[in-house]
Amino acid sequence: MAKPQYQRKMKSLTDQVYDKVRTDIISLELLPGDRIVELDIAETMGTSQAPVREALQRLEREGLVNRQARSATYVTKTSIDEIYELFSIRSQIEGYAIKRTVRHITPTQIMELEALVEQMKAAGELDNMVLLTEYDMLFHRNICQWADSVALLRSWDPLFSQIQRFVVNTHKDYFDELTDIADTHLPIIAALRAGDEEEAARVVREHVMLIWTRIEQKK
Repeated sequence: MAKPQYQRKMKSLTDQVYDKVRTDIISLELLPGDRIVELDIAETMGTSQAPVREALQRLEREGLVNRQARSATYVTKTSIDEIYELFSIRSQIEGYAIKRTVRHITPTQIMELEALVEQMKAAGELDNMVLLTEYDMLFHRNICQWADSVALLRSWDPLFSQIQRFVVNTHKDYFDELTDIADTHLPIIAALRAGDEEEAARVVREHVMLIWTRIEQKK
């Protein structure tokens, strides 16, 4: 199964280091509070420390690592209250984005979203939560990107990594089957196809906050 591609280009050393460390954090190979040593990563990946440093700076901007004095870097710890705030912010951003996107979405773009849902299902059947969330996040990023607002996308992108880490490590506990996660995206597609701005915004906000409804129900 092909991994989703946000940009099709040859990856730099910095990008390769970024992808490796980010995946280790998202999948909990690196746990919150773990120390990341630049020299160790450089030796493992056969590169100098410069690309490692650049990759860690990028991960810091995404909220996945915290760089302290004398180059000490640690995987961030994020409280449940902070994550809830991120989801609340995300729901408002995506609600606004989809109202813009629904005005001019094309049949081809609808088909792209449907294909991503099928790819989510396939990843779920393989029990590959990291890959499933890559397709999931791409689904939502497409809606934001198609809104044709640079400011909107700049607001959404920094939330991506922290939200994905949370989703990867919690959603298995709140869905009977991983493929069910894919199905929760179908009402969004239906609302886009119907062309109703307010309904589309309501549906996507409800979708984004669904996990919190399930968490409350399990208490």
